[in-house]
Amino acid sequence: MKNKLTIKLIITIVATVTLLIGVMAPIFFYLQPTMYIEQEKRNVAAFSEELKDVEPFDKETISQFVSDSKESYRIYIFDSEFEPLYTSYQFGNNKKFLTQLFSKKMDSFSENSKPYYTEVDNDPSVRLSTCCNKNGKTYYIYIKDSHSGVTLVFDFSNKVLAGVVFGYIIICSVVLFFVVSPMTKTVRKITEVAMDISENNLSVRYQGKIRKDEIGDLALSVNKMADTLQENINNLENYNFVLREDNRYMLEYEQSRRMLLRNITHDLKTPLTVISSQVEMISTCEQQEKKDYYYQSAMEEINKMSKMISEVLQMTISERHVISKQAQKLDISELISQLCNNHHAYIKSNKLELKTDITHGLLLNTIKDYIEFVFRNYLSNAVQNADKNTEITVSLKEHKDCIRLSVENCGRKIPDDIKDRIWAEAFTTTPDGKENTGLGLYIVKEISLKENTRCGFENTENGVRFWFDFTDCYNKDDSEPA
Repeated sequence: MKNKLTIKLIITIVATVTLLIGVMAPIFFYLQPTMYIEQEKRNVAAFSEELKDVEPFDKETISQFVSDSKESYRIYIFDSEFEPLYTSYQFGNNKKFLTQLFSKKMDSFSENSKPYYTEVDNDPSVRLSTCCNKNGKTYYIYIKDSHSGVTLVFDFSNKVLAGVVFGYIIICSVVLFFVVSPMTKTVRKITEVAMDISENNLSVRYQGKIRKDEIGDLALSVNKMADTLQENINNLENYNFVLREDNRYMLEYEQSRRMLLRNITHDLKTPLTVISSQVEMISTCEQQEKKDYYYQSAMEEINKMSKMISEVLQMTISERHVISKQAQKLDISELISQLCNNHHAYIKSNKLELKTDITHGLLLNTIKDYIEFVFRNYLSNAVQNADKNTEITVSLKEHKDCIRLSVENCGRKIPDDIKDRIWAEAFTTTPDGKENTGLGLYIVKEISLKENTRCGFENTENGVRFWFDFTDCYNKDDSEPA
């Protein structure tokens, strides 16, 4: 499932938000009216205290006070005879109405009474029954703050809030999907590149946009890892090539040495016997002519022994050389094109462009390992020494009686004072900060000597071009390989 990570992130975030809302919503729905009622109780208590402090305590002053306070409470103020002093309800401004309404509730009036919440006849409200003494006379105050409209508002607002929460979850899911999808898409691409690298396919790199965040750092790290692996593999191939050739050489050398030693051991017996007898005859012979003859015969045998010993010494001081391999018929154009494709991402990751000039259909009876080795080392050398944001040109064309492979890079040229050492073992011109064994060009030179062909380099207008001439092994040997 391609969007598994995206879906998991969205589900996690939405579930967290839903859980938070699920916990907070009941608390909010319960506390909202409760908090409102408690606040209204405090407001009613404060209003009643301010009302008691009104001086003079008469109808006009109280009416003015209520008007200025802009409160919408229902207020009844009357004396012990139920004579109204002030009422906010137009039908309640008479003694009979007040008597019917409060005669049975007089016990609830007290100077220290507190507001309370009650619901009578579907009319929820905060009520306060209190009294005060003014000029030796007791006045009873009844305040009612109706909440019937507020309750409807609360119910409606709760429904609206539920809809808003549901819509918020939907919108958040959509926004999260579009925000997270590009990130997870990038992670998937990086994962695919890492999987290809784990399967030894080092020709791939992450080619997408590099973000300036942790994901971008991950992409750069994967590309850098692939570059480092490819460079290390190139160096390992150089070492392996040398080790394989050394191993073959040592086997051949050991066989030759044993055979030569057997032959020398056998052949030295006779001249030693002859020399021994000749020396004995010289010591006993009195005639000068015979002494000269025996001396000359001994010297001949000594020269033969000297020649044998020279052959042994020559084997011990012979230099390392490249052993010939089995040739095969190849489409060298297709092989070089494939190698270019395999290394294209490696070149691109080093901020270079690959340009090819390959003549198609070139067939050659040669050794594939040598072609790959020469190409790999020429290309690696070009990448390490090229200037950034320039081109590397790979060319394969017919040249006289051979096929010439050349790799050119734009960058610093090879100075005249090191041209004679460029092919030497362990010599390198690699820039500081990059590792190179110095074996690549040395082995390329050894291959050219073994195959009796040519290799070289030349400084161009913009940089350096290395070239190698591949010859036809059949034509060279004038016979087909076994």
